[in-house]
Amino acid sequence: MSRRLPAALLAISLLSACGVADVGSSAATAAKIKAQEAEQARATKAQVEKQLEAARQQEEQQRKAIDAATR
Repeated sequence: MSRRLPAALLAISLLSACGVADVGSSAATAAKIKAQEAEQARATKAQVEKQLEAARQQEEQQRKAIDAATR
């Protein structure tokens, strides 16, 4: 029985190590996904800012056209 105890402990520790590796791998994958989401958010923000600037410019042109027409 004393020979089985070290073998059992070894098996338990090896299985535990696999679980730790899985947790580390999952954390790395989650971090990678979060980084991708952050990059997509930056791209979306840049696109929205560009659209807002275009709308502002269009509004300014319309205002100038109205001013010119009323003079």
